[in-house]
Amino acid sequence: MESLAVTILEKLSSAVYKEVGIIWNLKEDIERMKNTIFAIKVVLLDAEAKANNHQVSNWLEELKDVLYDADDLIDDFSIKVLKRKVMAGNNIVRQVQIFFSKSIKISYGLKLGHKMKAIQKRLDDIAKTKHALQLINQPMENPIVYREQRQTYSFVSKDEIIGREKEKKCIKSYLLDINAKDNVSIVPIVGIGGLGKTALTQLVYNDNDVQRYFELKMWVYVSDDFDIRKITQEIVGDDKNSQMEKVQQELRNKIEGKKFLLVLDDMWNEDRELWLKLKSLFMEGGKGSMIVVTTRSQTVAKIMGTHPPLLLKGLDSQKSQELFSRVAFGGLKEQNDLELLAIGKDIVKKCAGIPLAIRTIGSLLFSRNLGRSDWLYFKDVEFSKIDQHKDKIFAILKLSYDHLPSFLKKCFAYCSLFPKGFVLEKKTLIQLWIAEGFIQPSNDIRCVEDVGHEYFMSLLSMSFFQDVAIDDCGGLSTCKMHDLMHDLAQLMAGNEYVVVEGEVNIGNRTRYLSFRSALESAPTSPSSFQLRTFHLVGPQMNASNYLGQSYVLSFSKLKFLRVLTLCGLDILEIPNSIEQMKHLRYIDLSQNPILKYLPPGITSLHNLQTLKLSECSQLRILPEDLNKTLRHLELNGCERLTFMPQGLGQLTNLQTLTLFVLNNRSTSVNELSVLNNLRGRLEIKGLDFLRNKNAEIESAKVLLEKRHLQQLELRWAYYVDFHPWSLPAKRAEEDNKNWLEDEMILQGLQPHHSLQKLVIDGFCGKRLPDWIWSLSSLLTLEFHNCNGLTSLPDAICNLVSLQKLCIYNCLLLEERCARRYGQDWPKISLIREVEILPMSPSLLKYFT
Repeated sequence: MESLAVTILEKLSSAVYKEVGIIWNLKEDIERMKNTIFAIKVVLLDAEAKANNHQVSNWLEELKDVLYDADDLIDDFSIKVLKRKVMAGNNIVRQVQIFFSKSIKISYGLKLGHKMKAIQKRLDDIAKTKHALQLINQPMENPIVYREQRQTYSFVSKDEIIGREKEKKCIKSYLLDINAKDNVSIVPIVGIGGLGKTALTQLVYNDNDVQRYFELKMWVYVSDDFDIRKITQEIVGDDKNSQMEKVQQELRNKIEGKKFLLVLDDMWNEDRELWLKLKSLFMEGGKGSMIVVTTRSQTVAKIMGTHPPLLLKGLDSQKSQELFSRVAFGGLKEQNDLELLAIGKDIVKKCAGIPLAIRTIGSLLFSRNLGRSDWLYFKDVEFSKIDQHKDKIFAILKLSYDHLPSFLKKCFAYCSLFPKGFVLEKKTLIQLWIAEGFIQPSNDIRCVEDVGHEYFMSLLSMSFFQDVAIDDCGGLSTCKMHDLMHDLAQLMAGNEYVVVEGEVNIGNRTRYLSFRSALESAPTSPSSFQLRTFHLVGPQMNASNYLGQSYVLSFSKLKFLRVLTLCGLDILEIPNSIEQMKHLRYIDLSQNPILKYLPPGITSLHNLQTLKLSECSQLRILPEDLNKTLRHLELNGCERLTFMPQGLGQLTNLQTLTLFVLNNRSTSVNELSVLNNLRGRLEIKGLDFLRNKNAEIESAKVLLEKRHLQQLELRWAYYVDFHPWSLPAKRAEEDNKNWLEDEMILQGLQPHHSLQKLVIDGFCGKRLPDWIWSLSSLLTLEFHNCNGLTSLPDAICNLVSLQKLCIYNCLLLEERCARRYGQDWPKISLIREVEILPMSPSLLKYFT
């Protein structure tokens, strides 16, 4: 809620709205709305803390409705102004006066003013009610929910811990290291709530070897209240609230020269300076002293740890079942009941190896003394819901959520729209957050995608995401959400977010919808017209999914959509009426393999930031004059795309362009020269069409300034109409004719030295340009179908970061670089991964 209020205030304070106020004489209305929203904003944290009160809860729901309506109206303003700017140039005030006749201008101003006053009245009523509800100003976020209910201690029976032998051994090896050089070392244990970080630490703490090794052992439960004096008081046993000077002196006296073990349980503090102040108090301990820190945050581990963090994972299925049986059956005869055991296994799967979840559910079933039918009902009905019995789990998991700032809570809740186990692409998630306005603009030079990256990393470090995958450049590419975290996201999302798998039945307050059914059943009722997100992701359906004009006219009534996803539906055509959905920032039409064209109306979407068309394998052309607001254009797997539209070079905000196709009809490759904000991956295809134009590209240096580009794929046409291991005379003749031109083309395509992956495919040259050997950050280098290359130069040793070299269907290179006996093998033998094949892996699978 607070993030939405902040977004509206920022929009109303922008230069666009100052001009709106001048053009339509609404300056006073805008100021009044700003002041009212600000007055409400400062009590939001107090209101959300009191949301259990029915009146306060209703007040928040009414406020949310009016804020969404205000945001939609404000967005309408900006669309009007942006549209005129696109049509008329940059002098907005002067040009709007030209385009609007006096009568039309007055009429529109009155209409606009009427809508603003209606929203203002609703805001005024809400502002008055806040006094009756006794809501107080609370500008600083300090969420402490459930934490006071939970205290930890140092003892735990070793019989209660299952499946942690390996982790215990690892921690002990750190603690009992007789070669430790530092006076104090720090071992972090990281994992989501409920995994058993505290229990594992207790087990190690009470181990006989550990007890004997350390002269002094201390345990402090820290949680989010990182108060140095309180922590120190607890260690020394001071209950008199003494001054810090006295307490720290007592601590020094207590630990001086002694080898101690200190556990700081449940750490949340990410302020490095505060940690260093606390750490300095322990430096007089004996050599080999250890501090064990348990935390959910990898950031905390990074700040504090001197050892690599132990990333705690869930128990395997066998250990999970063992723990469940021990708790749920309690050694009774029921544990031999095969049917109950089978039901129990299904229940245990839901717990995903989290000991806390397993224990809570097992204890619940044990305490109820239930029979088989009851267990089935529990599995199929009760356990599928979030009820009061599950609060024991969520009271722990929710600790992490309560600790988030409001803008991250919104981002986390949005993830509830995806199915459990869904592989979340980091880049896509950030694009969605941006489209929905969840990312707060930065005050520095960082772009909004960089801020979104920080949001993602914050959620990851707090263990909201897991199972991270790394791309070829060493960056985070995908992740998943734990099922219980997904349940938490759904709980926190409330009725704003709805996932529908059958007949559509959504409420008036639903704004974000994920729909998993046939396209014809998609929502078109008035209750859905306030939607901001609509996700419709197939399994592949029938190829008859033509998005008919009559249907889309109804579908386009969802006029406040910011996000539209229609993936994997075999859509044949998108009608031009999509232009009516003027608020759209994000469109994903990926994996529609029979979609051939996009409607020209898509260029009328003046807010469009992201257009995803990956795996639309039949897509032939893109519309001319794509909107300049576009930031991400994804074309992976668009194999039939034959040329790029005119005006692409004017899209100076473009950060993602995965494919640039050249042919005789295409725009010039020099269109790329001004797109210096490009990031990630770029594939340039059809470089053979630059032959006879090599002087032009050599002088342009179209890639040299693209410092954010990570992966570059340079492809000439290469037709595999023969066996890949043979080289016909005709092909060899062509290659000999083109080798010099190709060398000049490649020379002119020099990228920035920060490039991390380079693929060269179909190059006919005999010699590689020197710039390749100066790519100091290059991690992966691939050569495909480069039959003119005879050897690799000694300069390949200059690629100090190179981790992977691939050579596919390069006949002479294959022989020269053959493992052990090839003449060039000594030059590449130290590269960690070398792959040499007679064809690319994508073709090789057809021969094996």
